[in-house]
Amino acid sequence: MKMDSCFKTKGMFVEIVTITVLFFTLFLPGATSGAQGSPCIPITWSTGVDYPLGTIVEYPSNGNCYKEYETGTDGSDATDPTISTWYWSPTICNATPNVVGAYWPNWVSSPIRIINVPPQYNLIYLFSAQPVGGSPGTGSVFFTPPADGRGAATNFNADIQYARTVQGRKVILSIGGAGNEMSFPDRTTSQTFVNSIVALYNQFGGFDGIDWDTYEGSDNPDTSEMIWISLQLKQLYPGFLITSPPAPWSSTDVTFCTAMVQAGALDYCAPQYYDGPDLADPSYVASNAPQWVSALGPTHVVIGFGVDNATNYMTPAQAADTWNQLAITYPTLGGAFDWNASTDETQGWPFADTVAPLAACSN
Repeated sequence: MKMDSCFKTKGMFVEIVTITVLFFTLFLPGATSGAQGSPCIPITWSTGVDYPLGTIVEYPSNGNCYKEYETGTDGSDATDPTISTWYWSPTICNATPNVVGAYWPNWVSSPIRIINVPPQYNLIYLFSAQPVGGSPGTGSVFFTPPADGRGAATNFNADIQYARTVQGRKVILSIGGAGNEMSFPDRTTSQTFVNSIVALYNQFGGFDGIDWDTYEGSDNPDTSEMIWISLQLKQLYPGFLITSPPAPWSSTDVTFCTAMVQAGALDYCAPQYYDGPDLADPSYVASNAPQWVSALGPTHVVIGFGVDNATNYMTPAQAADTWNQLAITYPTLGGAFDWNASTDETQGWPFADTVAPLAACSN
């Protein structure tokens, strides 16, 4: 995952069918307090109601479902989905929940507490665990707690567990990031890594998976050992997610993700379309994403966005339009993530408000 402006986008059981089924049962969006219904369950459309972006309604007279893709002054502006096609588009009535993730960086001086990240995000990536002794490491990793400006450090373990058990979110530990590549040349190193993840799992009180961010776009990942590690962790913790944010342009990364998915060792890859020349260009995303879908299948592909008022990042409108265009062609895409929660908060949560509702459900 990128932490600088250099051109690198790395910082992402069992039969494949089984992974797909399990994958979609894992992502039930949470709320900041109490229970919240899934945004993928349609509600009966009523005359005169202003519905928020992303709402799925069932039209009483025909039994068809529609999703709100655009908003006016007051949400749907009380429009009729069978007439107002600018606001509404037909969708399936049995949509499945998607990943809507946000990276939560631990270097922010006063980070938002995990439980206070908007409920539109149903998955939080803890960024990031790093190799002991520096890259390429010997297998062991450590995680530096965040600063405690708003109580994020004091409540770190408790917030992780509240997010998981009460809010229904998934919390994943990202491994690596820019300048923190890791290698796994032998089984001893791999076993050391597994032991280190188990230690952090116990230290935090549990988490829901790891995000392989240990290789740069020019690297050759140690695929066979990373498959072994991933399957070991899945065996230790049933339902444990394994993800990875590859470089969109890297054929090596396509090969790695394909091998991992085929081995049942990876739930999804999330190419990072930001922080590099032209990567955040909507036309590039439209032309590049198909190779990932073709290689992995749409349910194993999550789209990585960076929404920021900066070079090589998208505006909220560009990200929303890009998602909508991809979802038309690939209605069962696995979801989207945003880099990162701190930036989204600073900007007033544009990703959470304008992209997350669109990506929350399959079409």
